[in-house]
Amino acid sequence: MTTSRAIVRNWRDADPYIGHDNAVVRAIFSPPKDGETAPHQCLQHMSGFARHDLQGGKDGDRHAHTNAEQYYYILSGEADVDIGDDTYPVREGSVCYFPPEVEHQLRAADRTEWVEYLIITCGTEGSGSKPYVTNWRQSTPGIGAHGYAATWQILERFNEEEPVTPQPCLLSFYYLARQAVSRGRASDMHQHDDKEQIYYVLEGEGSVVTGFDAHPLREGDTVYLPQGVPHMILNDRGDDWLSYLVVS
Repeated sequence: MTTSRAIVRNWRDADPYIGHDNAVVRAIFSPPKDGETAPHQCLQHMSGFARHDLQGGKDGDRHAHTNAEQYYYILSGEADVDIGDDTYPVREGSVCYFPPEVEHQLRAADRTEWVEYLIITCGTEGSGSKPYVTNWRQSTPGIGAHGYAATWQILERFNEEEPVTPQPCLLSFYYLARQAVSRGRASDMHQHDDKEQIYYVLEGEGSVVTGFDAHPLREGDTVYLPQGVPHMILNDRGDDWLSYLVVS
């Protein structure tokens, strides 16, 4: 019997290519492909986790996704995002959610700096959700649910019975949260038997314990956690906060 194990990959380890007209794309995690055995082809429920870089002076293409929902998380820079007929300015920490069949486009043609962002995708047959743009700073932090990790809930399920966000929207995703652990502190050891999960390190250094393994973490590290793998985040390697996204 094969035991599931976590996979740690930094976005810098992914080979870049050009996609959506002008974006430098690095596919960090993807679903398995026939005839290939790369460890990063590991996604079972989600259908894509990638980093995109768009230079100032350029726009991405306008497009929509059939039978898939998607959101962007802006890592740095500023841009405009068109969703249908509406335009939203975005900056570091902004999140843009797109339901299936909704046209969207990220534009930086009138900017001078690069905009760096994550694109996270999940197939869905669901419907009824609407586009949503927010920033993690608009969320109220909580602490205690996972040890000493402070948590900002950003996105949650469309059918959430007790919502904590202004607009629950996710159809097949479970949630998006930002967490932070101060120096010398840790989250709790826990596991999810019903979902896979991804951590993306935004800033700081630390470690992730997964089962009987321990991995050092730094900015850009991305941790894939299959169902049933116990895990815990520790801020044991730096003086500053260790901040990361939790994607389910």
